[in-house]
Amino acid sequence: MKDPRGKKKDQLLGFFKDLIIAIIVVLVVNAFLVQNLKVQGTSMAPLLDNNNMVIINKLAYKMSMPKKGDIIGFYTNNVKTPVVKRIVGLSGDIIDYKDGQLYINGTPINNSDEDAMMHRGDIKYPFTVAEGTYFVLGDNYNSSIDSRFNYIGCVPKKNIVGRISLRIWPFWKNPFLK
Repeated sequence: MKDPRGKKKDQLLGFFKDLIIAIIVVLVVNAFLVQNLKVQGTSMAPLLDNNNMVIINKLAYKMSMPKKGDIIGFYTNNVKTPVVKRIVGLSGDIIDYKDGQLYINGTPINNSDEDAMMHRGDIKYPFTVAEGTYFVLGDNYNSSIDSRFNYIGCVPKKNIVGRISLRIWPFWKNPFLK
């Protein structure tokens, strides 16, 4: 008959072995495949609210290029956590601002007077999005610091962590983001 203390010791060692394996798997997944992120602020409202939790797909742009409409997580100016915005302009696009409207290649991005863009930012218009960079906006652009401001500017591809297409918190909201 086996000593009960030996059996408990084996169970405890097995538990810690499983725990270490689980931690390693989580670290590898987080380092190379996906990353969770807590949204800070309301710049992406109403789609994403303050404290929503999202998943960044780090593999999304390994085989393809970012597209207009993609919601991305990216690093900027010594900020330790990724920022969340939507790509609205690609390399070579011409960005202009007139009378409360932001134009991408001559087409206004906001469709009504109620949707007027109150902040033009501090960049000089018109300008062309540089090669290898992306012009990003928050969906709630009147409460967003984004590519209209020199602090953020156009986002180089190397600063993009990945595409955000899944919300994991709160559970009761639609998890799929577009």
